[in-house]
Amino acid sequence: MDTIQFIAEYLIDPLVAAREGSNHRRWLREFEASQYLSADEISQLQEKRLHKLLTHAYANCPFYRERMDRAELTPDKFAGSSDLSRLEVLTKQDIQLNGEEMIAINYSRDDLIPNQTGGSTGAPLRFFLDRERKYSRRASTIRHDRWAGLNIGTRTGVLWGNRADFAPQPTLRTKLRTYLYDRRLILDTSDITKAKLSKFIDRLNLYRPTVYLAYANAIYLFARYLQEKQVVAFHRPESIITSAELLTDSQRSLIEEVFGCPVYNRYGCRETSIIASECGQGDGLHISAETLYLEFVRGDRQCEDGEVGEILVTDLLNFGMPLIRYRIGDTGAPLAGSCSCGRGLPRMRIDGGRITDFLVTPDGRVVSGASLTIYLVAVVPGIGQAQLIQETRERLLVRLVKGSDFGPGSIKLIETKAAELLGSDMRLEFEFVDKIACESSGKYRFSISQVDPLEYLL
Repeated sequence: MDTIQFIAEYLIDPLVAAREGSNHRRWLREFEASQYLSADEISQLQEKRLHKLLTHAYANCPFYRERMDRAELTPDKFAGSSDLSRLEVLTKQDIQLNGEEMIAINYSRDDLIPNQTGGSTGAPLRFFLDRERKYSRRASTIRHDRWAGLNIGTRTGVLWGNRADFAPQPTLRTKLRTYLYDRRLILDTSDITKAKLSKFIDRLNLYRPTVYLAYANAIYLFARYLQEKQVVAFHRPESIITSAELLTDSQRSLIEEVFGCPVYNRYGCRETSIIASECGQGDGLHISAETLYLEFVRGDRQCEDGEVGEILVTDLLNFGMPLIRYRIGDTGAPLAGSCSCGRGLPRMRIDGGRITDFLVTPDGRVVSGASLTIYLVAVVPGIGQAQLIQETRERLLVRLVKGSDFGPGSIKLIETKAAELLGSDMRLEFEFVDKIACESSGKYRFSISQVDPLEYLL
């Protein structure tokens, strides 16, 4: 631990917490201890939090009160997590249509934090967090980060595709905070050019991060570039955390080969934050079980250990706008047994999830498909679901499922946003469908490109 990192963790972070009224340090102490509880103790904690959440949702959320009455599952009749399957699955469309009725009436809008996502399945969502959930999410993130050697104040290179997560106009104050506290070198991978990649190398060599945190497809493309260009003088971190997109075994192998360090894969979403992370033992991903309750289902039944099914997530700590049995759109399997790391947190593997190819613009830029879920899909009203398919550099097929408020203005806004992101020479063709399904593998591909982006970066 260097001097600045020590100051960041033990001096600045407590001051920031006090100034912001944040409880993230209390939550972090809890999570650092609870991860080593026995599996039975963690299960008991989940049962307690699940009952508290359902009692709250029944009393304060009209949407859930109606659902629970229909299922004859009022809080006084809830005997445990096995009863949860009596409730209907919460879909993205449910949230799109009933978001207001899902917000707890005992929370003021001033106490809620708005957020939005393009969705892992191309279905845009707008949702809210209560303030305490913001703090517990931060604590959970720090806990999982530490498994990969990333702590408060660790120098980090962030290859990230969502510009909304960056400070728009750095001020002297934010620059000072970045230097002394956040200590993150942000590299925008929402669109990539030859010049950008060259600058990435120079900036990383100068900053020398201990850890890289990256969109999976972005760090994979960067590794391919370094290998194909036979670049020798580039900074190698001690570890790499991949997130936001599905990481394949072949991608992991190449990234580890090029950078010469272990990759820690992570699974999460904007709606619930971190769901599960690898601990370094190479034996699945540990679920953030103190904050989330996961189900793996096939039809109407729960999966056996090792059996792949749909993932349903219940956020145990977001009382402002509860998400109960939320179908996230990914598939995975629960894993039996304990991990050699000593943590009692249950484990899973991710089997099918979001795949977002990079797209290539007519002027030769490479644009992140993952970033388009935020910049394009999430901001256009009336989109139920979307998929982008690129067969040539000049043509993009936009496959759409219409939402309830879709109209002529929606198409116009898509065209305007697409021109901003992909250039005015990109020809858009629209196809309207009733549903966009996953592939036979269980993987959903939001953006599909038959154009190799590396061809335009070498």
